[in-house]
Amino acid sequence: MKWDDLTVFEKSLLLGTLLGDGTIARTKAKQIPKRGLQYREHFSVKQMEYREWKLKVAPRIFSGIKVRSTGTSAELYSERDELFTWLWEQCYIDRKKHIPVHLLKDCTHPVFLLALYLDDGSLSLTKSTRSKLNQVIITPHIYLYLQAFYPEELENLSEFIARTFNHHFVLSRRSDGHFFTLRIQKTEEAIRFLNDFSPYAYAVPSMRKKLDWEYRLGLECENHPDMTVISSKAKHDYTEEEIEFIIQAKQQGITDADIAKELDRSYWSVVYKWQDIKKNHLKEEATIYVY
Repeated sequence: MKWDDLTVFEKSLLLGTLLGDGTIARTKAKQIPKRGLQYREHFSVKQMEYREWKLKVAPRIFSGIKVRSTGTSAELYSERDELFTWLWEQCYIDRKKHIPVHLLKDCTHPVFLLALYLDDGSLSLTKSTRSKLNQVIITPHIYLYLQAFYPEELENLSEFIARTFNHHFVLSRRSDGHFFTLRIQKTEEAIRFLNDFSPYAYAVPSMRKKLDWEYRLGLECENHPDMTVISSKAKHDYTEEEIEFIIQAKQQGITDADIAKELDRSYWSVVYKWQDIKKNHLKEEATIYVY
């Protein structure tokens, strides 16, 4: 099988999941087997339903699933094929995975971004309270944990995603890998991302917490039965200029009250935003993620 023999859906799913949890197995032997190389994807059995969905929708690519003897992990695999030999040459340099930017143009089905998100992404929730109003405000953040790739590769990927799927990711600092991952910064864009992919929650119910924003809000309501749970509104989002102003102001020792006055925002809004900046802009590893 050759790359050009695949449908747009198959190409999109294969490359999306290859950049995520998938890998192309290569033996230490210098010679490549005549039958070609093999795709493999290790995962926890808790995510079995998602991998069974991949197997179901792309049977020409994936061949089966093996459960390990421990019973806690499994592997989605393909048959050996020249396709994976070719993809190994496109995606690996010195046995390290890279983003084949030249292949992205062939992956225009949304399943490409879905696979990236379900394989290597997370939905992170920031929570704040308004005691006087008895409210809990929930703010979603979408991350793609792709810090194994270089920043310039992530820039190319984010530009492709914005151009093709109209979802806007920015680089966000991490303490591991090559120190950057991708993040949707604005609240309304994070919610739009989830709304666009929520139909897949019906195909993979076990991923509903990660895909269906209304369902996720419902779970938060159950967790806070004595309070009103609301989603943060777009008008509360800070611009890049405001974020930069807060960083510079804090470095100069300006108080939160004075920053709030300058930005015409509430004191507590600035306090919460500074915590978010420290976690997600200056020290990414402090964020708590919901998988």
